[in-house]
Amino acid sequence: MQAATGADLFSIQTSVDYPGDIDELIDYASSEQEEDVRPELTSHIENLDDYDTVFIGYPLWWYDLPQVMDSFFDEYDFSGKTLIPFDVHNGSRLSDTVETIQELEPDARVITDGFAISQSTVAEETESVAEEVSSWLQGLRN
Repeated sequence: MQAATGADLFSIQTSVDYPGDIDELIDYASSEQEEDVRPELTSHIENLDDYDTVFIGYPLWWYDLPQVMDSFFDEYDFSGKTLIPFDVHNGSRLSDTVETIQELEPDARVITDGFAISQSTVAEETESVAEEVSSWLQGLRN
């Protein structure tokens, strides 16, 4: 997306050292959700006022946003901005994350036609991903 849009990149970083093993990560993510954990952010946007449109990317964990996204939306006020969600998933597409973002940022314009791509497509068909992203972005412009 960054290559297609020329947008600035910002990586959400936390103090949590997430497990590298997928099974351990899934268990960890589940416990974070059950306990409604808000991981501490260690990276911060210095110039949010400079942006009117923000692409919000995340993996889908247990049919929902990772808990770090709650920390992110707690820290920033996106009122008056356009938020464009996109995710990587294992079959659940965007699930209810668009609605969750709308609830967390009620004064933002949240694009409901977010981009969702499966982890297997990213891993196995990398050459088609750029085409899918480009096509989706073109649809947003129309």
